[in-house]
Amino acid sequence: MPIFDQGYQHWQGPLTAFRWRWLTVARHGIRATLKSRIVKLGVLGAWLPALALVVVLALWGLLEQQANSITQFVSNSGLPKEMISKPQDFRSAVWTIFYSYFFKAELAWTILLVLAVGPSLISRDLRFNALPLYFSRPIRRIDYFLGKLGVIGFFIAATTIAPALVAYLVGIGFSLNLSVLSDTHRLLWASLAYGLVITISAGTLMLALSSLSRRSIYVGIAWAGFCFLTLTISSILIGIQFHSRHDESVQVEMKKWIADHPPPQGMELDGIYPAGWRRRHDVEAAPIANAEQIAKWQEEWSTAFYQAHSSARNENTKDDWRPVVGYTYNLGRIGDALLNVDEAWVTIGKTVERPRAAFAPALALHSGRRLPHELTRSANDRALANQFVWQFPWQWSAGVLAGLWILSALVLSSRVKSLDRLK
Repeated sequence: MPIFDQGYQHWQGPLTAFRWRWLTVARHGIRATLKSRIVKLGVLGAWLPALALVVVLALWGLLEQQANSITQFVSNSGLPKEMISKPQDFRSAVWTIFYSYFFKAELAWTILLVLAVGPSLISRDLRFNALPLYFSRPIRRIDYFLGKLGVIGFFIAATTIAPALVAYLVGIGFSLNLSVLSDTHRLLWASLAYGLVITISAGTLMLALSSLSRRSIYVGIAWAGFCFLTLTISSILIGIQFHSRHDESVQVEMKKWIADHPPPQGMELDGIYPAGWRRRHDVEAAPIANAEQIAKWQEEWSTAFYQAHSSARNENTKDDWRPVVGYTYNLGRIGDALLNVDEAWVTIGKTVERPRAAFAPALALHSGRRLPHELTRSANDRALANQFVWQFPWQWSAGVLAGLWILSALVLSSRVKSLDRLK
């Protein structure tokens, strides 16, 4: 693309510092992208989870005020009485948990929104050979990259950070207590940090894909394939691991338990599982009083079997590398670490597990029958945290995302060249 000398023309507009040159590229890209009806609908749809978060925080604020209608409604929801009577003590944990669900929902919207916004950011410039036009101005490659990244960052902020801030302000307004600031201010900073992580990771990866092709449709297919394919592969690997390593761990634990607690006379085993009474002539030869001993052994076996399952699940998730294969799993793990969701679930777990374990024996005695092991097991403060939060180290996800960022930066530097290197 030849650039003809049009002569000097005096600039009448305001002069800005060189460090803001990228903002011009970003502003132009945002204006062009907002012309798309799909993008506008995507931004509006992304606010639906925010509305749900606003409603929940408002209701919790009313619960802190002990509003009669809200208290009666929550009393029938199954929440522990301690959380209903002293909601201020659980404010931080509850806000954290609902913010985590909000970000999980927004992450899905963000992936789709990046799919709508990002493919044409660089591919269209390559297709129409617009790079010489950009770099003929006093714009460096870093300014060009930051400007394009700013387009994606704007829409991520509009659908992730802005709704989180609005919900935070609404929650403060309904709490009517300044202590809410000291209890929840970290959620504000964590939301900003998480939005920055998503922008840098997803934005640079999309720009790298956009620079690999002149056709936006191919870039969109590559982005969708990368996100959903890695998620599918990771889910399959997790399922295979659960049905192999998990069952193997349970087998080992139960064999040790059976060796230490041999079955009583008259009890037959099928591997590690009770097979019931032996053949009738063996049962008739056994003393009738042995039936009580067998029933007691079966109950102890069931308790040990449940504990083995719980132990195997907890141990396997701590060193399971399979979730890091999924790109969205890594983003979600970083979000949980920034929000400190694990600690929030432990706080709720203490409130739920300890009263259950304390009242389970009395409930079993009153009912006169054996209760499910979910009710009679010993208290485990981490039961909810192990169930709802990834337990593998967040540093693994940080390493994967850092590696993808470095790869994306290398692709961008090789595909987008300065004016003196363009041919």
